[in-house]
Formats: sequence, structure tokens, C-alpha cells
Amino acid sequence: MNRIIMLLLTLSVGSSLYAEPLTGLQVVEKAKQNGKGFQDLLHEVKMLLVDDSGDVTEREMLMKAKTDSNGDSYSMLIFTAPQREKGISLLTVSEKNASDKQYLYLPSTRRVKRITSSNKGSSFRGSEFTYEDLSDQKTEDYRFELVRQEPCGEQTCYVVDRFPKSDDSSYSKTQLWIDGEYFRPIKAEFYDRDKQRLKTMETRGYELFEGQYWNPKEVVMINHQTGNSTKMLSVSLKMNTGLRNSEFTELAMRNWR
Repeated sequence: MNRIIMLLLTLSVGSSLYAEPLTGLQVVEKAKQNGKGFQDLLHEVKMLLVDDSGDVTEREMLMKAKTDSNGDSYSMLIFTAPQREKGISLLTVSEKNASDKQYLYLPSTRRVKRITSSNKGSSFRGSEFTYEDLSDQKTEDYRFELVRQEPCGEQTCYVVDRFPKSDDSSYSKTQLWIDGEYFRPIKAEFYDRDKQRLKTMETRGYELFEGQYWNPKEVVMINHQTGNSTKMLSVSLKMNTGLRNSEFTELAMRNWR
């Protein structure tokens, strides 16, 4: 699965008719491939933090992403509201043959902090999404097994187990449900290092953009061990707006208004 930006944004139309059965890796590669094809995007998102008693904290974010012709990709999440969160941002740089680099900017200190591998499993600003969830999650860093095919709503989904090759991951396994027609992520269950179910993520209300890109109206991450959840609600989405590489730098994080 791609980072949450891609889960919130785009998966283009695929086909479910194949002469040979697909492997788990092939299913995931098709899902990732379907999230490509645009140059950049701007996505306004509302984040709702729901605690175990049902109390809700609301935030607003701007998500920006860009892919170079050489395949390197950049994304930035910027909080735009409320005032106490405004300007806090996370920059993710994903280059070929290199580990993702992530940087967190806090306006209160005017400092940019590099997210280390030991912090990847930490919560992103109190949400149920971790920094690891927001990374690119390259397929070469995982082993995949196709478990089964089963109904999921009105569709049939491939169920794929994903195992990290590195001990740096905060998960022992992630089980993915990917629909067999358009290869859209439908659900993911995350298991902690003790192999206990930790979180479930679901996507809801896919809409088709520009005749080829699927965008879920809502992504929900539920933490089964705490009872807390985080909802990401899509507000507006624009593609191919002409974003520049200079908008994905530490300087851009400091100077965003």
C-alpha cells in the first residue's frame, strides 16, 4: 500500500481478467501502479480524531504531492487549522534505491526535525496514523503472500499478507484487501510485533476523477487496543496544477503561509 496520501487520492482503472493467477506481489504492484500517471496534486482533507469516549477533535490539512520523470516522489502534509496546529508540516522524500526521508516542521520552534527509523512507529500528531503509515512503503522492503479471494461488499477482493523484511517496522504483518476489478485498497489490518491485531484501516465512497483516478471520500483508521480512531475526509482534489520541486524542501516548510 502506498502512503496515506495515495490511499486518499488516486487509483486508476485496472482490469480483473487475467489468464494466469496473480501472486500477492503482483496484486500489490498493480495497486501501486494504478496510483501513478499524474504529475502532481493538491488535496484538501479534514482530519477527525475520535477518542474512546466519542469526543472529536477536528483539524484541516493540505496534502501536496509530486512525482518526477525519474520516478522520485515528494509529498507534504500541512496543517491549515486550527490555529494551534497551523503550519505544522511533514515532508516525505522517496527516491529510487534509497530509504524514505521524512522531516517534521514545528512553527513554534522554527526547527525541522528528521524522523529517524526508531520514530517511524510513533503517532503523527496524535492520530492513529504513524510516520511509517505515511511513508512510501516500497514493495522491495516486504514479502507478500496471496491468502485468498473473498467477497467484500459488492466486489471480490484479493486478500494479501504483507510481511516487513526489516525489524525496523512497528508491524509484524499487514493484511490487505484489494478489489479485483480496479485494484483499489478496501481494507488493511495491522498486527503489532507481538502478532496481535492493532489497527484496521478502511476506505469508503470511492469517486472517479478525470475518467481514470479513484479517490475515496473517507479513510478511517481504528485502533483496537485503545478504542481511538482517526478519519480522513476528502474535501477537494486538484491534479496537474504545476507544482515545482522547490515546494518540497525544508525552506518551503518554513515559509508556507
